[in-house]
Amino acid sequence: MQLRSAVAPSPVGPPPESQKPPSAGGTAARLVRSSWFWRVAVAAGYVGQVFFRLALVTGENYPTVGPDEHMYLVLSRLLAGGSATEIPSDMVIPGGYPLLISPALRITHDPVQAYHLVLGINALLSCLVLPLAYVALRRLDVPRPVSYVLATMVVMLPPVVFYSQFALADTPLPALVLAWLIGVHGLLSEGSFRRRCGSGILAGGAAGFSMMVHDRGGVVVALTCLVLLVAFVRNWAPRPATAAALSALALMYATQRELAQWLLSRLDGAHPSQVGNAVWQALRNPELYQRTVMRWIGHTWYFVTSTWGMGALGLVVCCACLASTKAPRADRAVAFLTVALLLGVSLAAAAALPTDRRIDTIVNARYLSPLVPPLFLAGTVALHRIKGRRALVRAAVAAIALTVALTAALTVLAGDRFQKLNFILWALPDSTFLSSRWSGDWGVFSVPLTTVTALTVFTATILLRGLLSTRRPLVAMIGVGMALTLFAGWATVTITQQVSRPTLARGYPDATGFMNQARIRPDDRLVLDLGLGWRTRFAMTYMVLDGRVWTRDLAGPDTPPDAADVAVTTVRTPSAPAADSWPKAPAGWHVAVVIPQRNLVVWRRGG
Repeated sequence: MQLRSAVAPSPVGPPPESQKPPSAGGTAARLVRSSWFWRVAVAAGYVGQVFFRLALVTGENYPTVGPDEHMYLVLSRLLAGGSATEIPSDMVIPGGYPLLISPALRITHDPVQAYHLVLGINALLSCLVLPLAYVALRRLDVPRPVSYVLATMVVMLPPVVFYSQFALADTPLPALVLAWLIGVHGLLSEGSFRRRCGSGILAGGAAGFSMMVHDRGGVVVALTCLVLLVAFVRNWAPRPATAAALSALALMYATQRELAQWLLSRLDGAHPSQVGNAVWQALRNPELYQRTVMRWIGHTWYFVTSTWGMGALGLVVCCACLASTKAPRADRAVAFLTVALLLGVSLAAAAALPTDRRIDTIVNARYLSPLVPPLFLAGTVALHRIKGRRALVRAAVAAIALTVALTAALTVLAGDRFQKLNFILWALPDSTFLSSRWSGDWGVFSVPLTTVTALTVFTATILLRGLLSTRRPLVAMIGVGMALTLFAGWATVTITQQVSRPTLARGYPDATGFMNQARIRPDDRLVLDLGLGWRTRFAMTYMVLDGRVWTRDLAGPDTPPDAADVAVTTVRTPSAPAADSWPKAPAGWHVAVVIPQRNLVVWRRGG
């Protein structure tokens, strides 16, 4: 919305603007108003964010999050034309993300250099949130300066940055979800036929590719089919444009099926992901209903607190938009998709996650992280549009009430479970950051402290917006956006130092450390005894990048594959001779390296 002067120009007075000599202030104002200036600014911001992410991952040389990273990297190796090898868990997960990072494994066969390139690709993918957020805000008529500041804020949020520091499919999903929502909004908004066709193809393509990237994309595809079919029947958009969207979705779905079949054909004994079956089995089992509801609430609670209450405000705004008959159809459709995706993904994750002794099974951080950008943006757009302090207070109270209600429900349903379950810092980075602001302890999980800190940040944001509202709304939102950007940057850097770096250090003995100790080369054909720790076995499936890895019960009845030239066995009795670690070693094998501190023996075939 552009401000107009309330005073008509006088016929007598200063000369017209066209006759005035150009001034520095006038030139700067015209520059800021020009669209190309902001295009350049967005491009420069994107490059800056890429370098910011690269600085955060300096020194990361190997995968540490098992088995997820190792599975993605093994599939990427196959897609890059590399040799087949063992895959962790013998399960083929969606291959969209491995396809995106596969160029890194084509460029080099050195596992460390390849991992650096993977993290570089991650940075390029993750930073796409910035231009997409800017486009989304402009579609909602947010002024360019505010859009730029808020887009910069969103791309620096910890849930957006954290997972890009590892070879995980969570990296591209935030950008894909934003692109999907932008496409749906463009399809259902007024505009030229060509633009609406392009938006439909974007919506269908992004939805389909999200399913290629992760099983969560199945919920995106289901919701997209529902909206597109209704749009086609009700003629909400030109039917050829809607048909183009459905065609793009069908094409991506068919590509995903073909890719999965190709990967399965290259891996002996592998089977497809069973996540969908696990969801339906849990939802049909009445004995698991209480567990599923508890997790459902816990995942949603983690989402609203990890977004410092802004996600709760975004949910309130989306629900209000759905209930309004005055809101544009495109806005209501996107609000429905956003809320439905959050509820659907959190329910699917609550049902599918296995029963284990981890806190993050109840309050999961990863699965809803792709929804952080759109709902955070929805909350900030509401702050920009709200007029009057009473309306601001009502919105804030609604968001706080939602957060408190989720906290209370989680506390009642979980009971004393959190005291009995295992705390894994990597899986709870956002909540631990928040609770540690009060306790200073990064080794515990606290629902009350996390909620209090999140609501403190939210309240401070609302107060800042209220204090600045005496000025122009543009200035107020720029101030709020800059404050949140600084807080997001501080939170992201702190989480990197306290979570990502220690995770990297703990992974060294199972990756590069083991390779150096055992004198393993990336082109070795390595057979590992079942007694070896799973972290080392999974890491070797990637670190032995140009060779091959097998797992066999060498201490039992199994023999090494004919192609193997290196074996790693475990010493059952530390004082026993190294040769006793493999009593049935075939002829031609000899002890090459002994690692007494890990009770391991490395054998080689031949001289």
